Amino acid sequence: MKKLLLALLVVGLIKCLLIGCNGVTPPPGSEGEGEGEGEEEVTRVVLVELFSQEGCANCAIVEPIFEQLADEYDRDKVVFVEERAYGIYSLDEIRDRYEWYLPSSSDRETPNILFNGFNTTHIHVSATYYTIKSKIILELGKDAKISISATRSSDSTTTTISGTITNIGSSSLDNLVINGMTFRDQGQVGLKYLVTDIFTEQEVKINILDPESSYDFSFTLEGFNWDANNIHGVIFVQDTDSSKKEILQNLYIK
Repeated sequence: MKKLLLALLVVGLIKCLLIGCNGVTPPPGSEGEGEGEGEEEVTRVVLVELFSQEGCANCAIVEPIFEQLADEYDRDKVVFVEERAYGIYSLDEIRDRYEWYLPSSSDRETPNILFNGFNTTHIHVSATYYTIKSKIILELGKDAKISISATRSSDSTTTTISGTITNIGSSSLDNLVINGMTFRDQGQVGLKYLVTDIFTEQEVKINILDPESSYDFSFTLEGFNWDANNIHGVIFVQDTDSSKKEILQNLYIK
């Protein structure tokens, strides 16, 4: 019996040496080959909007925290913008946006911090580093429903941002708006991500976007030099009909 087992062991070793011991190689096209190749996972990007004003005591507390968190995240994960609701640096588009978010004037004290619209409960008046970050983490954990791709071309007076959005979810999406903002560093605390324009007049409205369907868009911005003025931008897709006024996806524009 021992001699038989030894003989079988020797035969097995010889077979491994001749044809290899890694098992049978699956034929081309079999399950598991190339899994994930050529596919790029689309992650949710968070747009954090801080509505503030000059002379606001709580804004002065929140703004350095806001900027600290902005330094911690890459813009392919979180985009931070500060919108001056009143006073210096305020814009008609910002005030209209603030009133659209919060129709009651009693709710429009500052600061107010929104995370992809009201998709995560907003922070009203007072906030800490941990309360803001916890909401960012919560929003980052949600699945993306939209993908955005875009390119920018600029000369000394005109910038064009063109791109495509695609529904990557399993359900149709309706009442969408493609919009954008520009922002720039004003060189002082609280104004490192100050919004200088919202593309309200050029926003693109989409009645319905079915799964795997795409929609092209283009924005033309005139009267300034993007590169020379250190301008940054963000394109976002927002569900204007939902109670959460959810921002489904964002894309930072360098």
